[in-house]
Amino acid sequence: MADETKISSITEIVNSEFIEPLIMDYAIDATVCAPLMRVSNLAGKGTKVASFARWDKDSGADITEGTAMSNNELTLTDVQVSAAQVGILREVTDFAAATSITGPEALMQFIAMDGGKLCGEMLEDDAVGLFPSATSSVGTSGENLTVADFLQAIATLDTNKARGRRVCVLDDQQAFDLRAAVAASAGTVFGNSNTDQSVLVARGNGYVGELFGVPIWMSNLNETANAGADVVGAMFIDGNSNPEMAALGIASVWTPKVKQQTSAANTSEIVGITQCYGVGLIHPSSIVKIVTDA
Repeated sequence: MADETKISSITEIVNSEFIEPLIMDYAIDATVCAPLMRVSNLAGKGTKVASFARWDKDSGADITEGTAMSNNELTLTDVQVSAAQVGILREVTDFAAATSITGPEALMQFIAMDGGKLCGEMLEDDAVGLFPSATSSVGTSGENLTVADFLQAIATLDTNKARGRRVCVLDDQQAFDLRAAVAASAGTVFGNSNTDQSVLVARGNGYVGELFGVPIWMSNLNETANAGADVVGAMFIDGNSNPEMAALGIASVWTPKVKQQTSAANTSEIVGITQCYGVGLIHPSSIVKIVTDA
């Protein structure tokens, strides 16, 4: 049949597309390492450098009756962490904001929240980037992470006399290897629910579960080693459970904040989201890096 009314005939009244009002989010790494670090708040302190001081250990001596003791000087060392700025800038024209399906207010709200998330991701990336600096190490280059490696990390912290709650942040491949090793193990301990081997239960938002009482998180931001052949995780002392033995520290001048100004020339709104922080390994005895196959 000829002369049918087709879409091409009525393009003026047919929308080119329907945009779902619920806009899907992008994938982003969970913030898992930063909340486990000791924080020094530099806001209003008039400096960008936080000094994390630590007592030097001495030892006592045998005393001979009638003989005076020798004096021992009390000393400290410190690790200094300097803060710097990170951020992201967006400029949105009034025309774009007014004609978007979100509307101007919701669009600006998303830009502010999104900028905060991206600043947080930069902090997380810098935090896990400290792991390769640890002096104590377990694992074998080119080999998968094993249950024995995990136990050795616990034992290494014991040997280092690290006190406080142990926590672990692994690369995603390491987390898979550890779960696979536990699942394949014939050890009766893994069948005992009282031992809380909850790594065998699927989790979300970066949390893997517990193994031998140590909570484990994973990240896709961990550094590589040995020309990319390996990845680096870490087990360390939670900076909140025992600040005196905290492995990692944050020098924070400000958390994500938003500044906005109007551009008359471009009829637009300029939005800047910034954060100011620094990270550092502040207690070498309280962290052991885990280097295994990527």
